[in-house]
Amino acid sequence: MRNNDPGVQALEQIISRYKSTVYGIAAAMLRNRHEADDVFQEVFLLYYKKKIDFDSENARRTWLIRTTVNKCRQANNSIWNTRVDKTDEIEIAQDFGFTNEESRVFAAVKELEGKNRLVVILHYFQGLSVSEIAELLGDRPNTVSVRLNRARKLLKERLEEDDENGYF
Repeated sequence: MRNNDPGVQALEQIISRYKSTVYGIAAAMLRNRHEADDVFQEVFLLYYKKKIDFDSENARRTWLIRTTVNKCRQANNSIWNTRVDKTDEIEIAQDFGFTNEESRVFAAVKELEGKNRLVVILHYFQGLSVSEIAELLGDRPNTVSVRLNRARKLLKERLEEDDENGYF
């Protein structure tokens, strides 16, 4: 059953347009499907409640990404999250229909340290430039570039190590 409220219809369009962006960032940052679902809901509920009038679609996208990152940081720093055992996590890559190679790379990305993982997700999975990431995170572009280079090196080592050990 569809709601005839124009606000709800507009929200449905925004969710449809940005669901993979918001969920993808949340899933990669939190490494847990259920927490990613919670953040997804919180981000779009906040969007609906605030009723922000954006100047451009890029401004809306930036707000959604920034809000997702902030909600993920809050979730990662929660008392519950610091005490829960996450050894039995569900594989998230299947949610996105990744090929075996893409799943392999995504698994390696998920193992990166938080700040390095975030810049890789934003740059390679969301297509943001170094300057856009820097503005979004409140960092200098040089800092983002260093993190990207460090993450590339770590990913390369990890993927080569997996190849040598016959995991993939």
